[in-house]
Amino acid sequence: MDEYARVAEGAPNSSDLEMAKIAASSYISPIFMWTFVHRRAFSGISLSTASAQVAQIAKSAHIPEACDLRCTQAEIERILSMFRNTHPALKFCAAFALFQFTVPGGRYAREHVNLLRDLGALRVLRRAAAAAAGRLEAKIFARLVLRNLEHKHTESSA
Repeated sequence: MDEYARVAEGAPNSSDLEMAKIAASSYISPIFMWTFVHRRAFSGISLSTASAQVAQIAKSAHIPEACDLRCTQAEIERILSMFRNTHPALKFCAAFALFQFTVPGGRYAREHVNLLRDLGALRVLRRAAAAAAGRLEAKIFARLVLRNLEHKHTESSA
């Protein structure tokens, strides 16, 4: 959003940039993710929920075609930068995307996991999963990505 706000506004002062960010974030909606994730799956769920319930969410949210997508380091960096944004929908989008790219058995999952590890994503994902504030959905998907990263770690060490 920062890049686009600067291009659109020329060289705005910081208050103009903040206003542009707020306006842009009002258009961000996680509607796309909700076509794959059933809202009912999140009712009554918490971060301490049993892994069977979380696994059920993972199964329903998995987009099989996403396993054939290959991300560059720059793309993974952009997705990780979304976690630094204060807008909750961006964090949800980022966690949902990383979940898709790290699903075990995916064509490029191992490469994506290695990129995430090299970029220090574990720290970012742990912080997102443990955050006191924010969308529960983003926390659950951050936890799923961490699970996928751990799965790849145990898979490669076996």
